[in-house]
Amino acid sequence: MNVLHFFRSIVRTLSRNKVRAMLMMAGVTIGIASLTILTSIGESTRRETMKRFKNMLGTFDTVIIRPGSSKNRGMVSLTNVEPSLKFDDATAIATQVPEIRQLAQVQNALDIDVRYRDRSGTPAIFGVSSNWLELRGDEVAEAEFFSEDDVRSLARVAILGADAQKHLFPDEDSIGKTIRIGDVPFIVRGVMVARGAGPAGGSLDNLIFIPVTTASKRLFNRDFLTMLIAQLKDPDQGQLAIEHIQTLLRARHHLAPGALDDFNVTNPRAVMAQVTTTGTTIRKLLLIVAILATGIGGIVIMSVTLIGVSERRKEIGVRRAVGASRNAILAQFLLEAVLLSLAGGIVGIALGIGGTQVVSRLQRLPFLLQPEAVLAATLLSIGLGLLFGVYPAWRAAMTNPIDALRD
Repeated sequence: MNVLHFFRSIVRTLSRNKVRAMLMMAGVTIGIASLTILTSIGESTRRETMKRFKNMLGTFDTVIIRPGSSKNRGMVSLTNVEPSLKFDDATAIATQVPEIRQLAQVQNALDIDVRYRDRSGTPAIFGVSSNWLELRGDEVAEAEFFSEDDVRSLARVAILGADAQKHLFPDEDSIGKTIRIGDVPFIVRGVMVARGAGPAGGSLDNLIFIPVTTASKRLFNRDFLTMLIAQLKDPDQGQLAIEHIQTLLRARHHLAPGALDDFNVTNPRAVMAQVTTTGTTIRKLLLIVAILATGIGGIVIMSVTLIGVSERRKEIGVRRAVGASRNAILAQFLLEAVLLSLAGGIVGIALGIGGTQVVSRLQRLPFLLQPEAVLAATLLSIGLGLLFGVYPAWRAAMTNPIDALRD
């Protein structure tokens, strides 16, 4: 039997048993579709989570110092933390902790009215030092950020976040215009590049940056800070830097041994690693479920193929009687299982791609399809056909032609 005739024989056999073929394909289709969706959505979620954390926390080569104990939750501001972190503390950390390259100072408030003509809002107001962009990795979309001279001179200049700019200046250029933050006039110096949403989905662009000294002495009239961002010389020394900062601040704040810290220090890199680990564990559990479903599909292939062997005993006996070898019978049944498994895998991949697009839209995630996942699904389909088709094919090849013709 030539190869072309051999394949035609397999196709005719499968076409005569459509229900059996569909059953064999169904389990593989469901499993492969599940694997495709979970793999793609899992990777898309991981990347989007990392992007949002980076948008919120900036670069991962920093440690963040906040006033108050580690029990504080939510975004700290001048109204919800104790005034334990001072400007002198910032100077001490920058000069006395050897692992620190540079330090950014922050004062922020969340409840101050901002007005321009007849439009108003309450974006978050951040008083920051001039090195903010360097430490955070943010960018200016229009004009420029304020300088160190602006910080020293207590300049009343403002940099608008993308959402704040759209709200206050929906139909006109904002650069050079005067807005009022509280009752203090500020000239718009620049507009930030949009950063999108944070990990919780809230906007990171409804804010305004002003020099930290201006915020402290001309707007908030307070001498304590709500955050310090310390850039590390070596990102791998984050824990050592935290220990040195804790020792220094406890000594400066005259905290007795055993007393709770009146500040807290976090490492964004460690937080990101923890979040990634949790997400990876969940994805692994879901993938195990999908793999089990695919394995069940393989068992279905084996079970249905065994039933087919029993029903086709006479066909096997006739083929053996006219000269077909056991290897030919083995190859036919094994190839039937592989082809059906591969067909089920291809349908599963197609359904998986469609399902990934639907889930991505519902979850507002970027659509991501990994070519290596598609290749792995294709190879898995072939592997399932081979693995679960071997035994039924062997049973068919071992059929005694005389006994089969007597049935």
